[in-house]
Amino acid sequence: MPGKTVKLENFAQEIEGFSKATLKEQRVAVVSGVMRSLPELVAASPVDTGSYAASWDFTETEQNVILGNFAPHAPIIEKGARPFTPPIRPLLAWAKRVLRSSSQPPDYDSEVWDLAKGVQNKIAKEGMEPRNILEKMIPKIIKNIREELARGR
Repeated sequence: MPGKTVKLENFAQEIEGFSKATLKEQRVAVVSGVMRSLPELVAASPVDTGSYAASWDFTETEQNVILGNFAPHAPIIEKGARPFTPPIRPLLAWAKRVLRSSSQPPDYDSEVWDLAKGVQNKIAKEGMEPRNILEKMIPKIIKNIREELARGR
């Protein structure tokens, strides 16, 4: 799971006024700021079946807020992958959706097979580029936390 651990003690450097706030004010600002960021993370997510976009969540502990995407394929979307040969079955299902084909497994039509094999070969040769969805959102999350801290004081 790609995620970012947000340690409260490190936010004083990033967020003006954070070190002057009480621990309760800090905690409320971090949780509220992260919650405000979730719809933006969902909106920035690639959508095929919707499982990646629906898998953004955060957990809160005494010392941390852990924000991440809990979909099985989230690490590859966030960080990319070096060349590998992915299994053909998920690519066939994806190609069928993309092409809006009515063919059914195992008798997919030639367009579905061609697209799936083409993507499989490209990934085997070039890997997959990172999307950095969470990484790109960190400045916005910090901005949301700053705003929540200012609102609560």
